Amino acid sequence: MSFFAIKAQFFLSYGVLGSLGPLLALILRDSKNFDARQIGITLAVSSIGMLFSPAIMTFLADRNFDTRKILRAIFALTATALCAVYFLQDPLSVTLAWAAYSVIFIPTLPLLDGYYFNSIRNNEHASKQPRCDYQFVRAWGSAGFMLPAVALFFILDSSSSAIKCLWCAIIWCGLAFFGTFALSPCAIRQLERKGTPTKDAMRVIFSRSTFPMCAGLFLVYVAANCYYPYLSVFFSDDVGIDLKWIPLISAIGVAIEIGYLLGLGPIRRAIKLKGIMILGLATMGARLALLTAFPTTITATLIQVVHGLEILAMFVIPVIYLDRVAGDSFRNSIQGAFTIAITVPARLIGFLLAGEIAHAYSSKEVIFTAAILAFASMLVILFAFKPLPANADQAAGNQQ
Repeated sequence: MSFFAIKAQFFLSYGVLGSLGPLLALILRDSKNFDARQIGITLAVSSIGMLFSPAIMTFLADRNFDTRKILRAIFALTATALCAVYFLQDPLSVTLAWAAYSVIFIPTLPLLDGYYFNSIRNNEHASKQPRCDYQFVRAWGSAGFMLPAVALFFILDSSSSAIKCLWCAIIWCGLAFFGTFALSPCAIRQLERKGTPTKDAMRVIFSRSTFPMCAGLFLVYVAANCYYPYLSVFFSDDVGIDLKWIPLISAIGVAIEIGYLLGLGPIRRAIKLKGIMILGLATMGARLALLTAFPTTITATLIQVVHGLEILAMFVIPVIYLDRVAGDSFRNSIQGAFTIAITVPARLIGFLLAGEIAHAYSSKEVIFTAAILAFASMLVILFAFKPLPANADQAAGNQQ
């Protein structure tokens, strides 16, 4: 089979995130008049419903409900929710609309990961070639994340409001919706099992070989959700960067990130899976600490050079490892289970923590707190995580 349609879907789906991510807190602060605490509460409330939606959607995918139809519904409803965020002004209504967007959209990424890995398995069982490794598909997601940020440079100016980026996200939802029609059907290999896919997936996540990685990632996800929404505020208020340049600076890091993704094979052979995670998490802590110590445009730009290592450690290696420890009957569900067990609680805590710190102090202290958490997560991975060999991973998953 051709993997171009999958790559294109990653490109379009991540474009939705790229339209919103670089200016997340500024949308609520400058366009909806939210203070730091309100921003934290709104983002945290949006995480509560995520405890259910990824599990439900990936469960359906593992039960052979067409993933393409699930994605179409997600993109249509996401665009509707973002339109509501744009037009509403009442704080409670905005919070509920933003929560609806988050709850609806968050299953997209684990669904895409599960769809890719199942497509790979189907391709192998049919003895078809060539194989397309995950990092080469994920690189298209990074490219999709970057492109809206570049577009916003030309859309925004000093008199613009960050709310304009919502229309960029809505357009990308439309493109992603139509992109699903190019995807091929992907049936799941149904094996006999005693439990449900979600229970089997949770059993693996909390196993001795996987949970230490998850615990370390929990801390760094708290850090990421602590600093990332407020990075735009820090750039604007503390560094003095103009609104139109903020997405472009983020795009520089994403562009370099693609190089790290394409070079994952040699990097992995050199320092192994655990080494990539340790280096990436240490680099994340270091670059955030440098930014708080030297809050200048030069620092904000230079630290983007190692942004790709952070992405490998947080979002690429964990996905690959989870697929390796998963069985064929819960390959979608393990991505969704990880999201609800680790990612979503970390989002909730990170957003609330950031809101309280920014309310009491400033966005600078938010960034520094995230640096400390990143270093703590690196220590957990360094001393507690012992990855299983590849063949052992496969055996563990297929026994479920």
